[in-house]
Amino acid sequence: MSEKQPQILIFNASGELVEIARSIRSAAELTTVDENEIKLCCENRQHPSKQYCFRYNVDPSIADDDAFGKLTIDEYDKLCDYK
Repeated sequence: MSEKQPQILIFNASGELVEIARSIRSAAELTTVDENEIKLCCENRQHPSKQYCFRYNVDPSIADDDAFGKLTIDEYDKLCDYK
């Protein structure tokens, strides 16, 4: 049995949270960005897509409707101590 995949946070080009996907595949379907590019972005902080940025959701409390349009990628990275 495989491990449960983390949710994927999807940020727009302005850095605002616009969607939370249940998996990389779901994020790819929502954004038409290749699954491998999403994974690279989540793991290495690369931004292959000019329209979206992606992060693994390591904080379940973020899966809240109040975060949409308010939480930015920079704020999320600071919360998670990403550099």
